[in-house]
Formats: sequence, structure tokens, C-alpha cells
Amino acid sequence: MARKRVIWALIVGACAVVGACEPEKLDRGKEMAVEAERHKVKRITQEDMEAWVQAAGDTVVSQIEGAFLQLAESQPKEQELFVAQPEKLPLVQSILRRYKARLTRKTFSSETDAQQTLGQDIRAAAGGTLPSTTTFSVPEQEFLFQRPIQIRRRNCASCEEPSVLDFTGKSLDQLRVFSAQGKPGGFEVGQVRGVWQIYFPRAKVIEQITLKTKVSRRGRFFSSKPDSVSSSK
Repeated sequence: MARKRVIWALIVGACAVVGACEPEKLDRGKEMAVEAERHKVKRITQEDMEAWVQAAGDTVVSQIEGAFLQLAESQPKEQELFVAQPEKLPLVQSILRRYKARLTRKTFSSETDAQQTLGQDIRAAAGGTLPSTTTFSVPEQEFLFQRPIQIRRRNCASCEEPSVLDFTGKSLDQLRVFSAQGKPGGFEVGQVRGVWQIYFPRAKVIEQITLKTKVSRRGRFFSSKPDSVSSSK
């Protein structure tokens, strides 16, 4: 009889221990589920890749045109190389290398040439800014980012002529051009002169998205943002 009581006490004690452990098991189970969710390979969509390319392309062009604005005013001869070869600007070079991307700058020979290349009515700009675009080529397996090169005002309150800037120019002297008000045949602000084109290999875009959304061992993201203008500041 005493033996039966001991066995019964052991059974009750074991049940009590198991019951006490249940909440801990549930918590651990939740943690494991969250961790498993974090480590799931997220499907990268075409829209994801296009958004990533758009952000990286906008960053590259913003860096180039921002540098050109400053160089046009200070005109340091020792930095004239950057006007001819903007891909050598440090941040631009870094982004292009990361994606193995190619940067080109095309000058349009006519309004028809511009409309055929950009696929949009350039006259609709009317002094405003035309949007950048991203398209994908299946045969080449690469994305093409394009942003129109438009005539801009110089970065000063009241500039003397030449008072506007043409970023298709490949030297410091060619950056400054006359406006239509300053010289017959001059340029209007917003006039389309060419286009920035950046080619991004699809495989490298996927690689960068994967790397920048990779989960660390502690469950924290290294990064979740593409190369964007805001993140470069």
C-alpha cells in the first residue's frame, strides 16, 4: 500500500512539472516559428527588381548632376575629368561596381531622336522635369534605367550669361551655355538635350537585393533599403 502511494506521488509530481513547463515550451515554439519565418527565402518579384534599379539609377544620376552643378560654378581644372567621365565620381563608381552596371550619356541629334529613345513626348515637359524610367530586356537579361538630361539653371541667384547648364557637355567650358533670352538660338530651361542610360545585369540586382535583406544570426536585418538618394546623404 505504501509502495502504491509513493508511485502515485511520483506520477502527480511529474505531471506538475510537465504542466509547469508548457508555457515555456509554447514561448520557445513561437520563437522558433518567428526565426523560421525570418530565414524563409523571400520571392523577389519583377516589381522589386525594377524598384531597386530605379532607386540605384536615381542615386547615380543625382550624384552626377549635383557634382556638375558645383563644378560649373567653381570650375576647378583638376576635377574636369569628372565632367568627361562621371563614372569616376567616387560614389557613382562604387554603385556601378557593385552592380557591374554600365553608364552611358547620349546626346540627341533631334527632337525626333529624343522621342524615339525616351518613348515619351518631350514637349510635355514644358519646363518641368521628365521622369526616369526602367525597362527590362529579356534577351540581354538586364535592366535599362534612363533619365532625360534637361537644361537647368545655374546654381546662383542672378547669373550672367551663359546662365544655364547643359549636362551633355564633356568639359567645364561646355557645361555653361546661353539661354534663349541671352542669345538667339540659346536654350530653354527644361529642354531635353540627351539621356543618362545605366544598364544593370539582372543577376547582380537579385544578388544585391538578397544581400541587403539578409538576416544576421541575431535575427536583425543588415539593411532593407536599395541604394537611394535618401540613403546616400
